[in-house]
Amino acid sequence: MTLNSLTTLATVKSWAGVTTTNDDTLLTQLIGDVSRFILSYLQRPTLFQYLFSDVYDGLGGRRQILRHWPVVSVALVTVDDITVPALSGIPGAGFVLEPWDGFPPGRPQAVSLRGYDYCRGWSNVNITYTAGFVIQNEAQTVPASGNYVVAVNAPFGAWGIDQGVTYANGMALVSVSSNPAQGQYTANNGTYTFAAADASASVLISYSYVPSDVGHACMELVGERYRYKNRIGEVSKSLGGQETMAFSQKDMPDFIRTLLQPYKRVILA
Repeated sequence: MTLNSLTTLATVKSWAGVTTTNDDTLLTQLIGDVSRFILSYLQRPTLFQYLFSDVYDGLGGRRQILRHWPVVSVALVTVDDITVPALSGIPGAGFVLEPWDGFPPGRPQAVSLRGYDYCRGWSNVNITYTAGFVIQNEAQTVPASGNYVVAVNAPFGAWGIDQGVTYANGMALVSVSSNPAQGQYTANNGTYTFAAADASASVLISYSYVPSDVGHACMELVGERYRYKNRIGEVSKSLGGQETMAFSQKDMPDFIRTLLQPYKRVILA
């Protein structure tokens, strides 16, 4: 899956019943176009893990809802150029992130302060954080023999992009494009290939994914736009003079809109 694509060519072809490669280029373009359309509708730059740095106006309270979600970690909070530390315990002072339960679609999360305030001011609050739909540190074991390939579990949706691999002790492996040596790996569509020298190694795999309902919505909408090329501009069509077939003129079918609604981001000041 390419960056920010929400479905794959193979998935769309299976759904649409396309068995030839004649329209692969067109379908690939439609996947990109529809994926961007959906991200625009959701008001999100990406669904994958990304580092955001947001600026807010301080309102004098102790709770700030973040613009992007789900949030997996907060790296920095500053108020009036004063760095607020992470809260290490109670009693104590610092920031704490409202946790994500790990299940999509998630919901907007807040960073709350203890012993500090979001002092009133214009653009005086900066929060840097990582957000996106991601599986972190999925435990896997490299096969003892054979092709040394591991397929991720992807419990909530299709694998999107790689976010790194470590050994169980936390030492990072290096991503390469092919022929991995010890301490290296390749990643492609949720399949990770390791070197023979890493046989039986315990590894932790992190990856972003496309929530299954979003992926299904994209698949259906690509199929809809693909079929539209055979009826461009048609509102209805007579079938042998016995009945008439009418075509929806909506930009998005209601079912797809319903699937996507829980993921739509609310714009915050």
